[in-house]
Amino acid sequence: MKILYSQLKQLVPGLKADPKQIGQKFTMAGLMIDELQRVKFNNKNDWLLSFEVRQNRADCLSVIGLAREAAAYYGLNCKLPLGKIPVLPKESSKIKVKAKNKVKRALAFEITGVENKQSPAWLKEFLAFYDINSINLLVDLSNYVMVLTGYPSHLLDSDKMTGSLCWDTRHDFKTLVTLDGVKVALSGQEVIIRDDKNILGLAGIVGGKTAEISLKSKNIIAEMAIYDRISIYKDSKSLKIVTEASIRLKKDLSPANLDWAANLLVSLILKHAGGKIKTNPFSFYSRKQLAPRIKFDPKLASLIAGIDINSSQAVRILKDLRFRVSGSGQKLVVSPPLDRMDVNLSEDVAEEVIRIFGFEKIPSNMPPALVVADQITPMTFRLSEKARDILSIIGFDEILSWTLTKKETNLKTNYLDWDNISTQNSVNEEFPDLRQSIAPSLFLQYQEYVKRNINKIKLFEIGKVFGKKGSRYLEHESLGMLVASKDKKSVSKLKKALETLLLSLGFDKISYLPSTRKPQVANVFSCWDIMINDKNLGIIYKAKVNYTFAEINISQLSSLIKSFSLNPVVELTQKLVILDANLEISKDKNIIGPLKELTGKIGKNLWSLELIDSFPLKDKIRYTVKVTYFGLSDQEAKAKHSQVFNILKS
Repeated sequence: MKILYSQLKQLVPGLKADPKQIGQKFTMAGLMIDELQRVKFNNKNDWLLSFEVRQNRADCLSVIGLAREAAAYYGLNCKLPLGKIPVLPKESSKIKVKAKNKVKRALAFEITGVENKQSPAWLKEFLAFYDINSINLLVDLSNYVMVLTGYPSHLLDSDKMTGSLCWDTRHDFKTLVTLDGVKVALSGQEVIIRDDKNILGLAGIVGGKTAEISLKSKNIIAEMAIYDRISIYKDSKSLKIVTEASIRLKKDLSPANLDWAANLLVSLILKHAGGKIKTNPFSFYSRKQLAPRIKFDPKLASLIAGIDINSSQAVRILKDLRFRVSGSGQKLVVSPPLDRMDVNLSEDVAEEVIRIFGFEKIPSNMPPALVVADQITPMTFRLSEKARDILSIIGFDEILSWTLTKKETNLKTNYLDWDNISTQNSVNEEFPDLRQSIAPSLFLQYQEYVKRNINKIKLFEIGKVFGKKGSRYLEHESLGMLVASKDKKSVSKLKKALETLLLSLGFDKISYLPSTRKPQVANVFSCWDIMINDKNLGIIYKAKVNYTFAEINISQLSSLIKSFSLNPVVELTQKLVILDANLEISKDKNIIGPLKELTGKIGKNLWSLELIDSFPLKDKIRYTVKVTYFGLSDQEAKAKHSQVFNILKS
């Protein structure tokens, strides 16, 4: 992008730096100077500065954008040209937008009675600096405003049109003859500008011959629009057409400033070519652009750059860049100007502070004073990776499957208190629902193994499960394990593998209780909740077919592991004493309460407590508890054991 030094000084009053200094400042701030050329403009000596704009800085592909950058570098104000529009008529325009998902913002003015002619010398000379050939006054003014503001526009001769102007897609036009006379083959999916019968141009890329502006044009339509930039990029690339307009519109050009640019164009047309506005301007704004509110700690710039940039300096720089700053201390809320659509994150804000402060101030001969970065890897990810390693070592095969299943399958395998979620426009009509358990995925793989006469099956999968409670949609990371064998020991094998995994992950308080919610697929007499540190974190059950399944909530497991505390090493001066006892609990009561009470009563002499068996009676359940004592002799341990259990029984 190029800018004249004289124009830069006009737009930034008070600018004292010479062209070479400005070029160096722009380069150190991220816009590298490509050329500094001595020129003549309006019969006066001048300088033309050319910069490379490699970033997604659509604002800097304009004279105004570069002037704003210079103003920010030197802490000055930028004086913008304003277009004055006369009182507008009340008559409505018939222009319309059909491609509403492709057009973000559109403005169009219908102007009658213009007098087109050759451009004045200053305008031709100015456009020549940008390698733009002079066509005629109206077209040249359109290009001038594009260079000045960064917003491309398109002028149409309304006398050559049939019906009203429209932005459209999914059209029937096979070809377009461009303003240069080139015939372009179309696919029918491009965003186009058309009237009731003719194609008038490729939106955001190039105009067509049909409504071309000539010296005889008297009645015109001046339109400006901002499009979905991906659409412009795809159309430009597929048709192999690159123009000044497409270069700007395939970047994030702000729709919020379109009114200012369009008003400037129309005011210049009325000033230099005469005419009057026929109808009320057409305006389309699909979704109003709002500036993001970014939480920002001013110390972040220092942490990233490795040099001291104090908070007051950071705030001053942001205000010079036209950012809105509120809050105080380390808790600022920053909103970039609407033309800076490339700034969305706190890191983006920090980068702005650093580049204006000066990359050249970062010393090259010493390491930056950086702090250790926070650990951002989620605990669920680390637990999942650890679980994969352990299960692979003990002979389990991992599968990876879709999260989609059938509603009836969810009804059979779900054991959690949530409802089924059905997807819209599912990629697979046969499986339209999100799984509520890992069980459906492992069961499908189990069936494939059985078909191939594989007898010893040990499978696991780690993935998302989904459900709905009221209006809330929920999901969590889950681990499913499946074991099947002909020796009918799948329950004990899976239990052993599960405990090996949990003990390896650091969980030692593992117990099992009869399940409160039994899935339909489970044998009701062989279905237990997996308790870890007295919390229900999963389920293990013998299925009605020949396999056993277990599932653990990895997300809950990761929350539980954060509460771990490091225990000191205990020196054993006496042997451990292991004693058993029976507890009979009513079937409608939970064993967790008595176990907690038992732990409290034994106190500091408890080494471990394990629930090793349960036996159903008429209206009770008899549990066998194994207690390991330390720091007591055999007689002392037996006395305490008898005392504690007599109290519990009473």
